[in-house]
Amino acid sequence: ARSSRFRTIRVMRLTEEPLSDGNLSDVLSFVRASNPTAQQTWGWDGGRFVDWRWGSNTKAEAADPGWFAEHGRVFRSGGDIAALALAEYGGDEVCILTTAPNPEAVGAVIEALDARRSDGGVGLRLTVSESATWLVPVFERFGFIETPRTAIEWEYFLADMPDTVKLPEGFSVETLSDGRSDVYDGIAECIKRAFDTDRDVRATLVSLEANPMFRPDLSVFIRSPDGRVAAYCRGTVDPVNGISAIDPVCTHPDFGRMGLGKAVVQACFRAQRDLGGRFSYIGSAPEPAPSTSLYHSLGPSSRNDFSTWSRS
Repeated sequence: ARSSRFRTIRVMRLTEEPLSDGNLSDVLSFVRASNPTAQQTWGWDGGRFVDWRWGSNTKAEAADPGWFAEHGRVFRSGGDIAALALAEYGGDEVCILTTAPNPEAVGAVIEALDARRSDGGVGLRLTVSESATWLVPVFERFGFIETPRTAIEWEYFLADMPDTVKLPEGFSVETLSDGRSDVYDGIAECIKRAFDTDRDVRATLVSLEANPMFRPDLSVFIRSPDGRVAAYCRGTVDPVNGISAIDPVCTHPDFGRMGLGKAVVQACFRAQRDLGGRFSYIGSAPEPAPSTSLYHSLGPSSRNDFSTWSRS
């Protein structure tokens, strides 16, 4: 028999609508207002949302009009947004944002996702902080199984900045604010070599300029003495709530073990702080992934371990 705690979860009655140009401004305001709950629970903030909406998925939308309407669902209660469900890559991994811990709303969204999917919701995956214990009864009620420690989110307090790493001679820190006409190809090459990908990175970089929170001074790169992009990271910042994030962080393989990854992130931290950022977050694979040594060295104020709850 089920534990009695399952009977305490009341499912809300919510109306559902697709994410569209008509409600996009309302949705963005909701996401920005959801901090710190959304950031600390799901690893989502305003910056990640605009990446999702204005980044590489714009290519999917162009090829398949209605992509965002299908994979972004808005749930309202009494006219106000109560929850937002986003399938980040259009697959089975979903996050469910609320402005505060709200198990009733999360349960209602899971029921709605089940009703919309012909497979009855089989294949849903939700990656959440292990500290978000308020979600555990909800997931267990719907038959999800936990796989612990599948990701890490590193938090950095921007008022407490470490000493800046000195760059090797001839290297320089620059941003897109310094002029971008000749830079995107080099940044794309750095990302593709660092992550061993063939995707159209340049198109994603260009499409991000259309988002309402884009700041060219948060696209930071290190140029080598011969003019190549040796390291790169891109930040976001919400000056309203002070939440910032950085993704991706990469170093071209030709310039490894020179301290460039640490230097480029520190430069982005300073830019985020100057624009009103209070905390910056960086996600990574779980330890012992190679990147975790870099994030340790940057002096995090805290770390948040994430687990993946799935149903198969």
